[in-house]
Amino acid sequence: MAILVNQHAVDLTPDGHAHKAARLTNLGRAFFHRFKRLGKLGDLENAILVSQKAVDLTPDGHTHKVVLLNNLGNAFQSRFEHLGKLRDIENAIVFNQQAVDLIPDGHALKAELLNNLRHAFLHRFKCLGELRDIENAIIVNQKAVDLTPGGHADKAGRLNSLGNAFQGRFEHLGELGDIDNAILAKQQAVDLTPDGHADKAAWLNNLGNALSRRFQRLGKPRDIENAILLKQQAVDLTPDDHADKAAQLTNLGSAFQSRFESLGELRDLENAILVKQQAVDLTPDGHADKATQLSNLGSAFLCRFERLGKLGDIENAILVNRRALDLTPDGHAHKATLLQNLGIALIRQFEHLGKLGDIENAILVNQQAVYLTPDGHADKAARLSSLGSAFQSRFEHLGELGDIENAILVNQQAVDRTPDSHAGKAAQLNNLGNAFSQRFKHLGELSDIENAILVSQQAVDLTPDGHAQKATWLTNLGNAFQSRFRSLGELRDIENAILVNQQAVDLTPDGHASKVVLLNNLGNAFQSRFEHLGKLRDVENAILFNQQAVDLTPNSHARKAGLLTNLGNAFQGRFDHLGELEDIENAILTKQQAVDLTPDDHADKAARLTHLGSAFQHRFKHLGKRRDIEDAILVNQQAVDLTPDSHAGKATQLTNLGTAFAHRFEHLGELRDIENAILVNQQAVDLTPDGHAHKAALLQNLGSALIHRFKCLGELTDIENAILFNQQAVDLTADGNADKATKLTNLGCAFQCRFESLGTLSDIDNAILVEQQAIDLTPDGHAGKIAQLTNLGNAFQIRFQHLGELEDLENAILVNQQAVDLTPDGHAGKAAQLNNLGNAFSRRFEYLGELRDIENAILVNQQAVDLTPDDHADKAARLTNLGSAFIHRFKHLGELSDIENAILFNQQAVDLTPDGRVHKAQLLNNLSLAFSCRFECLGQLSDMENAILVSQQAQATENTSSHPVARYDAACKWAVLCSAYQSPSSALDAHAVVLEIIPHIVWFGQTVHHRYEQLPKIGRNINTAASVAISAGDLSRAVEWLEEGRSIVWKQILQLRTPLDELRQQHPDIADELLRVSLALDNAGTSNFQFIDSEIKCKSVEEEAQNHRKLATRYEELLQQVRKLDGFGSFLRTRKFSELAIAARNGPVVIINVHHGGCDALVVCPSTDVIHVPLPMVSSGEAAKMHSDLILSLQMYGVRDWTPHQNPMNHEINTFSLNLGQILGKLWVAVTQPILSALYENTHDSLPHITWCATGPFSFLPLHAAGIYGSDDPTKNVDITDFVISSYTTTLTAMLSSGSKTKQDPTKNPSVLIVSQPGTGETALPCTVKEVEVIQHYISPNHTCHLTNESATVGAVLGEMSKHEIVHFACHGIQDMENPLSSAFTLYDGRLELNTLMRLSLENAKLAVLSACETATGDEKLPEEAVHLAAGMLAVGYPSVIATMWSICDPDAPLIADKVYANLLGCHNNSESQKANLTPAYALHEAVKHLRKEVGEMNFVRWVPFIHFGV
Repeated sequence: MAILVNQHAVDLTPDGHAHKAARLTNLGRAFFHRFKRLGKLGDLENAILVSQKAVDLTPDGHTHKVVLLNNLGNAFQSRFEHLGKLRDIENAIVFNQQAVDLIPDGHALKAELLNNLRHAFLHRFKCLGELRDIENAIIVNQKAVDLTPGGHADKAGRLNSLGNAFQGRFEHLGELGDIDNAILAKQQAVDLTPDGHADKAAWLNNLGNALSRRFQRLGKPRDIENAILLKQQAVDLTPDDHADKAAQLTNLGSAFQSRFESLGELRDLENAILVKQQAVDLTPDGHADKATQLSNLGSAFLCRFERLGKLGDIENAILVNRRALDLTPDGHAHKATLLQNLGIALIRQFEHLGKLGDIENAILVNQQAVYLTPDGHADKAARLSSLGSAFQSRFEHLGELGDIENAILVNQQAVDRTPDSHAGKAAQLNNLGNAFSQRFKHLGELSDIENAILVSQQAVDLTPDGHAQKATWLTNLGNAFQSRFRSLGELRDIENAILVNQQAVDLTPDGHASKVVLLNNLGNAFQSRFEHLGKLRDVENAILFNQQAVDLTPNSHARKAGLLTNLGNAFQGRFDHLGELEDIENAILTKQQAVDLTPDDHADKAARLTHLGSAFQHRFKHLGKRRDIEDAILVNQQAVDLTPDSHAGKATQLTNLGTAFAHRFEHLGELRDIENAILVNQQAVDLTPDGHAHKAALLQNLGSALIHRFKCLGELTDIENAILFNQQAVDLTADGNADKATKLTNLGCAFQCRFESLGTLSDIDNAILVEQQAIDLTPDGHAGKIAQLTNLGNAFQIRFQHLGELEDLENAILVNQQAVDLTPDGHAGKAAQLNNLGNAFSRRFEYLGELRDIENAILVNQQAVDLTPDDHADKAARLTNLGSAFIHRFKHLGELSDIENAILFNQQAVDLTPDGRVHKAQLLNNLSLAFSCRFECLGQLSDMENAILVSQQAQATENTSSHPVARYDAACKWAVLCSAYQSPSSALDAHAVVLEIIPHIVWFGQTVHHRYEQLPKIGRNINTAASVAISAGDLSRAVEWLEEGRSIVWKQILQLRTPLDELRQQHPDIADELLRVSLALDNAGTSNFQFIDSEIKCKSVEEEAQNHRKLATRYEELLQQVRKLDGFGSFLRTRKFSELAIAARNGPVVIINVHHGGCDALVVCPSTDVIHVPLPMVSSGEAAKMHSDLILSLQMYGVRDWTPHQNPMNHEINTFSLNLGQILGKLWVAVTQPILSALYENTHDSLPHITWCATGPFSFLPLHAAGIYGSDDPTKNVDITDFVISSYTTTLTAMLSSGSKTKQDPTKNPSVLIVSQPGTGETALPCTVKEVEVIQHYISPNHTCHLTNESATVGAVLGEMSKHEIVHFACHGIQDMENPLSSAFTLYDGRLELNTLMRLSLENAKLAVLSACETATGDEKLPEEAVHLAAGMLAVGYPSVIATMWSICDPDAPLIADKVYANLLGCHNNSESQKANLTPAYALHEAVKHLRKEVGEMNFVRWVPFIHFGV
C-alpha cells in the first residue's frame, strides 16, 4: 500500500515541482523497506532508481541534498550486500562520502552520516581486504563516536560499530590490541544501554561475538564463558517474534560450538545444534537470512559428525547446506560461501565412506565457489584453499598425480593472494605444506618435503605464541620433519619433530579438545625415533603419550579408533624389541578395539584391519600358533575386499595380505600360500604407477615372496625375478633415502640366494658389495644396523665356503660379533644373531682346528637354541647347527657325549621339519652324518642302519624340492654306506639315484664355466659307481654310467646340436621351436659372464643370464612334450649300452676306469659283449703318481714352456727321456699289455685300430706310446705301435656323432683352410712357412685357402672354417689352466678361444690338424671332461682331430705335416686296402714313425706328443 500511494504521489507531481524529490525519496524508502522484508531484488533496484532521480533533481546547495545522498549510498550498500558487485560499494562510498563532506562537523546528522560511511568502508574491506578501507572505517567511526555526546541515544550504537571495525581489522591482521579495543568499545555500548532498551540484546550479542573471537585467538576459557553468557542474555531479552531472534540464536550456537571445539564436551555441541535449529525454525523460508541460518546449522552437524562419526550427522550437514544453496539465487554475494561450506561437508562424507561421487561433487562445488569469487575478493584465498583440500582428498583416494598437482597449485595461489600481515596467511601456508607433504609421500622427491617444511615453518613463524592455532601449525611442522626423517634418516629431523610436537603439547591446556591429537603426534614421533635408534625410552614415551591420547578420548569419539591403532603400533614396537608377550597382547587388544569402533562403511576400516593383521602376524612369529596367522590372513583379506581397486591404498592392503600368506607358507610350507603371496604382491605392483614413492617397497615385497618360493621349489625364474625386482627397488630409491639400505640388503640376500643355488662367484661378490653399501649407509645407532651386519656376515661366510680365503671368515666373525653385541639380551632377534655367530666360529674351527672356536660355536649356538621357542620356524635350523658343532668337537676330541648330543639335536631338527620342506634333505644329511660318526666310534650296526635309512629318506619323492646339491650329497652318502654295509643291489640302486641328480647340478641353464666348476667331485663318484657295477658283474651298466658321467658338458653341447629330421617330419612345429631354443641355449651356454660390475649396473648381463635360464627351462619342457609323443619316448635320453656299442664298429674302444679301489678296463667290441680286463698292477694312486711325474718332468726341464723352435739341451732331454721311458714302461706292463693280450691272440695282416677312452689320471698319460724302450737287451724292447694304431676319444657318444662324417668320396679333393702365424706370439715360428709349403704341395690352389699374418684374424678364421673340410692351424696354442675355456689359438688380432669355437656348428668338417702347442693337454682338475682344443674341435663337428699333448719342437711340424698329408691326399685309388690308409689315424701313425726315425726313438719329447682324436 505504501508503495502504491507514494507512486501515485510521484506520478501526480510534475518534474519541476519543488516536492518532486521528496516524494521520490518517500517512494524509494517504501521500496527499500519491502526489499528488507522480502529480499526481492526488483524492490532494491527501484529504490536505487528513484533515489538517484531524487538526488539528480536536488541542487547541490539544497538542505535535503545530504539526506538524499546518504539514502542513495545506503541503497547501493544494500545491493552490494545482496549481489556483491564492487561497483555498488564503490558508489555507496562515493555518495556517503559526499553526504559527509556536505555537512559541517557540528551538525546533528554528522555522526550518523559518518557511521554510514564507516559501514560502506567496512563492506569494501570485507570484499577486497585492503587495509586502507578498514583503517578509514575505524577513523570515521571514531569521529562519529567523538561527535556523539555521552547521553545521546545513538552513542551506544556508534561504539558498537566502532567495536565491529576494530574486530574487522583484528581478523585481518591478528593484532591483539584490535580485539581488545573491540571488546572495550562494545562493552561501553552495553554499559551505556539500559536493561529495557530495545538495542540491549544486540549490543550484548555483539560483545559476545568479540569475546568469541578473542577466545579463538587466545583459547582462554574465560572469554568463551563470557561470550556464551552474554549471547544467552541477548537471546533471553529478545522475544521469539523479533526479527533478530534467529540471528542471536545462531550466534549463541556458534559460541557453544567454539567451546566444544576447545573442551570437547558433547553437551556444548548438542546445545549448538539445538539453538541453531531454533534459529532455522524461526526464519521463514522466504527470508533473506534463511540460507545463512541453514549453513550455520550444517556447520554444527558437521562438527558433531567429526566428533561421533555418525552418518546421520554428515547427511544432515549436506542436506541443510544444499537447502541453503537452493534458497540462494545465483547472483547472490553469499552463494560462493554456501558452495564452499557444502564442499567441506562433501569432503568429510567422502573421507568417511570413500564414495567417489562425494569427492567429485566436492571439487565441483568448490570450483564453482572459486569461480564466483572475483580475484580481488578477500575470501578468494580461503576458497582456493578449500578447493585444494578437495583435490588432496581425491588424490589420497585415487593417487592420480594431477589431483595433488592441482592441490598444490590452488594452495599456492591462496598463499600468494594473502599478504604476510593477514591473520589467515599461516593457515594458507599450513595447507600448502600439507599438500607438498602428500606429493612427497607419493613421488618421494626431496624438494617437496623441503618445501613442506619451509612453508610449515613460515606458518609457525607468522603465528604468535599465544595464538590458539600455534600448536596445530607446530604439530604439522613436526609431521613434515618426521616425513623427511623417514626418507633420509637424518637424526636431526626426528629430533626437530619431537621438539616441535612437544612444544605443541606444552602450548595446549589439558582440557583442550586438540590436546589428544597433539599427544598422539608426539607419540608417533617418539615411535619413529625408536624404530631408528632402538632406544627403549623412546617407545616407552610413545606408549605413554599414545595412551594419554586414548585415555582423554571417549569411546564415542570418531577419532578414538585411530588413536587406539597408533597405541597398538607402539605396543607392537616394544614387543618386537623385548619379545614380552604382554605387549603384543595389548597391541592386538587395542587394534581390535579400533576395528570394532570403526563401522564397516568407514573409509579407514580397511587400514585398521591391516594394522590388526600385522599384530596377529607378529604374535604368530613369536608363538607359532596357526590361529594367529589364520586371523592375520582373514583380516587382511577383509581389508583388501573393502578397498576398491581404484583406491590409492589398495596396493598397500594387497602387499600386507601377501606378507601374511608368506608367513603362513614359512610355517606350513603349503605351496598355495606362497602362490597367493606372489599373486597379491604382483597385483600391488601392477596397481602402483612407476613414479610412486611406494613402488620400490612393493617391488621389494614381491621379490621377497619370490625368494620364498625359490627356496621351496628351486625354480630359477623365481630368484631371477627376485633379483630383478629388488634391483628395480634399489634403482627407484634415491641414494639419500633412509630405506636405501634396506633395499640394498634385500638385493644382497637375493644375490646370495642365487649364489647358493648356482655358485656363480659374481653373485656372492655382488651380495657382499651391496650389503656393505647398506651398512655404510646406516648410522651406527640405527636399529636396522644389526640385521645388515648379520646379512653381511652370512655373505662373507658363504664366500669363504666357496673360495676358502681366511679373510672372509675373519670378517664374518667380526661383523656377526658386532651384530650380537649391538643386540640387547632381551631382544627377540638375539637368537638369530647368536646362531649366525656360532656358524662362523664352526667354519673357522674347520679351517684352523683351534679348539676355542668350536667351544665358542657350541656356546653361542646353545644360547640361540635356548632362546628359540620350540614352535618357532627357525628352531630346526638352529638345532641342526648346534648338532653340527657337536659333531665337529666329537671328531676333534672323541668324547661320546658330543656325538650323543649331535644325534639328539639333529633328530629334533628332523622331527620338527615336515617332509616337503626345502631344507629337509640337508637336515637328514646332518643326522645321517651323526649316526655314521657314532657307528665309527662304537660299531653298533643300528647306527649304520639309521644312517642309511635317513640318507635314503632324503631322496624320497616328498623331498625332491630340496636343493639338488643337498640331495646329491645325501645320495652319495647313501651309496657309500650301502657299498660298505649292504648288498650290491642296494649299492647299485643308490648310485643310480646319484646319477639321476647330476643333470640338476650340471644344468643347461648354467654357463659352461659354472658347469665345469661343479664337475670335479662328480667325476670321482662316477668312477666309484662304475666300479660297483663292475664288481656286481653288470658291465653294460658300468659302461653306461661311465659314459653318462664323462664329458658331461661336451655331450650337452652335442645334444643341443642333434639333428631333428625325424621329429620334423612328424611334428614340424615342435621341432622348429626345439631347434630355435636349442640354438639359443647353445649360444647362451658359452657366453662369458665372469665379471663383476662394482656399481651393480650389469643389467644387460643380468637379463642375458636370466634369458639363458629361461631357455633351459623351456628346453626341458619341450623335451618332456616330445617324449610324450608316439615313438619318441626315448628322445635325447641317456643312451643305453645297445646304442653305445655301435661306437666300436671300426675297432674296439677301451674304457679305463680308475677309482680308489683299483683300476679296470672295459672293452667295447664290435661283435661281442663287454670284455672286463682287471688291471691289478696299477692303482689310482700309482696312476696319479705317473701323471704328476710327467707334469713335473715337463715343467722341470722346460718342455712344457720351452721355446718351440729350439731344442732343449741334450742332458735335459736324456733325463726327461729316462723319466718318460719309465712311465711308458709302466703303462705297457700294467695297462696296455694286459688289454692287448685279452683282445688279440693272433697277429693281423694290417694293424688293428684301437680307441682309448680313459678316466682320471689316465686321461693325461700317453697310452698310445706305451712300451719298453732302450733296454740293454733289444729283444725285450716292445712298442704298442707295433700292435695297434691308437686313437683317443672323449666319449662313446662323440664317436657316434662323428661316425657318419668319416666316409667320403676318395676321388674328391677336400678343401683345406691353412692358418699360420710365423711371427705372432711371444716367440716366432719360422718353420710354419715350410709347413704351409709342404701342405700346398699336396693340394691344388683351387682347394686351398691360406690365412697368414694380418689376414689371419679371429673373424676371418671363423668365417672360413665353415667353407672347408680340413682346417690346419700352424700357430701358437695355449692351454689356460686357470680357465680352461680360455684355451686358444693365437692369431694376428687376438685369441681364438675354445669358448668361441664351441659356438660353431660345422656340417661338412672332416679333419682338424692342430699343429700348435698344448692342443690336447686338458685341465688336471677335470680329467673326465677333456677340456682342451682338440675336444673342442670334436664338439664343433670335426670327426677327426690331430693334436699335441704338450709343446712341440718347431722343425717337427713340417715333417709331420708332410707325411700326414702324403698319406691322406697322396694316393687316390679305390682299393679297400688303400681306403684304410686314407684315415687320419693311420696317416698320423705313419708320420710319427718317420719322425721317430729322424729324431731317435728315445727322444720321446719330440714324437710322443702327437696324437689322434676321433674316428
